[in-house]
Amino acid sequence: MKRTINSIITSAAVVFFFVCVFSAYSSETGKTNQPVDFNKALTEINPDFMITPDEAYDWHLHKDKGGPTYSGNASWQSYMSLIEKKLKQCGVVDITKNKWTYKRWYTSDWPDDSNWTLVSDGHPVKVAHYGAYSGSTGPEGITAEMVLYTPKTPMESLKGKIVVFRTAPHPKPPLDEKYKIWFTLNDYEYRNESDEFPPLFTQVPPSQSVSYDVWWQLRQTVMVYKVLRKSQAAGGIVVFNMGYDRLSGLYSFPVMPHYNAPNLYVDRISGAKVIEDAKAGKQATIKLLAKVEPTETYQLIGYLPGQHYGTQQDEKVLLTSHTDGPAVLQDNGAFGLLGIVAYFSHIPQAERPRTLMLYLDNRHYMPGMEKAFAEQDYFTKNPDAKNSIVALVATEHLGQIEFGETESKYEPTGKLEPSFLWSRNNQMLIDKAIKAVQDNNWSRVMVQCVERPGKHGGPQGIWYGLGKIALEWNLPAYGTMGTQGAYWATTARIDTFNKEHFVSEVAAMSQLTGELMLADF
Repeated sequence: MKRTINSIITSAAVVFFFVCVFSAYSSETGKTNQPVDFNKALTEINPDFMITPDEAYDWHLHKDKGGPTYSGNASWQSYMSLIEKKLKQCGVVDITKNKWTYKRWYTSDWPDDSNWTLVSDGHPVKVAHYGAYSGSTGPEGITAEMVLYTPKTPMESLKGKIVVFRTAPHPKPPLDEKYKIWFTLNDYEYRNESDEFPPLFTQVPPSQSVSYDVWWQLRQTVMVYKVLRKSQAAGGIVVFNMGYDRLSGLYSFPVMPHYNAPNLYVDRISGAKVIEDAKAGKQATIKLLAKVEPTETYQLIGYLPGQHYGTQQDEKVLLTSHTDGPAVLQDNGAFGLLGIVAYFSHIPQAERPRTLMLYLDNRHYMPGMEKAFAEQDYFTKNPDAKNSIVALVATEHLGQIEFGETESKYEPTGKLEPSFLWSRNNQMLIDKAIKAVQDNNWSRVMVQCVERPGKHGGPQGIWYGLGKIALEWNLPAYGTMGTQGAYWATTARIDTFNKEHFVSEVAAMSQLTGELMLADF
């Protein structure tokens, strides 16, 4: 009997020891020993399930090392391989690659300007970047007379010439409605830190945020493309109203189809001489050495199964983003979706009311963009795949800091880049969006619903990005995007990334994904 009692005492001591050790471990790590309420975790972020800022930084560092991720190039392949590997680790199944081959045009990227040079009236001119998909010259380049383009210039007078364009200045007030909707901050449902935003419906100065100024000027390259093609010009030079530091590495957007009129981008200082030479009809020599090669690319489809996955009762929330672009954060929305999937991977399949379906699109920076490859799109080939989709979440341009430009400088402003969180026109969805912003300390964001007037009775602007397919498909949805002033260019590298801001955005979008997984539609 004595031996039995001693054994019991010894066993109890051992158990008590391990309980103490476990309790100490839990206290040290901040994790609780209480059973996890998985249903609560769907719509109230459990910090133990979230990726850490350092994890997010490591993902982006991997992406940044390869440089621009143009659809199908080596950097893009590495980026997609990392995403696929991480998705599989999170339990994503039935991964499909919707593949096809296209003709990829490419040249050297900033700071390697060896393949694009300009000489005007015998003098070398500093070139900031090139017009993507604008063709190629021989090693000697193209030499021709320059002419300065104006809207009144006859098309026939441009044939065989090098046409010099100036991006149009911003319109003077009063601004027309189209300009206000596209190129100013619009009305909203909610925004935090209101004193940190420029006034509504006014021109946003480049010193505060360059996003709208860059977008205004980039959009004019569509006109450049049309004029060069229609006139059969030999080539073009676009003088942007930007300093070299802001213009360097700027990639064409929208991306035009292949055409054969090589053109280069120069800043306002270097461009001043070019403009004067063009007025005088001087000669210039453009060199743009580029290659075109067949390149395989793909859309990536996968599923984090819900409780009814594989049955007729299964319903899906579509997670979508672009995967190609010139800057480390321009196309990092796929990392945002990976963060969402990583969060829900901690919740057992039986506790996930709906399946999460991933649709990572590869067409944003391909020639002619999404419309040019509509026949290759996954949902064009598989229209029935839409039938079980009941909601949508989209992420793009996450973790960005704001840059501003003065006459002599281009540098961070010390603030985060403004961002948008779009919701469909349903008051419950909008209220959930505002709550997610507040719950997760998402800074400098505007909650908008483009389908109705905003808080002040004005329009709420445009729903940009891939997530806007929710409007076409009429789905309950959320989408987010940073305004990306610096992020059109290959010069925006890892030092433009704020890892804590990224995690806050992913946490909020995870919370909203959980709301859509639970919502009664």
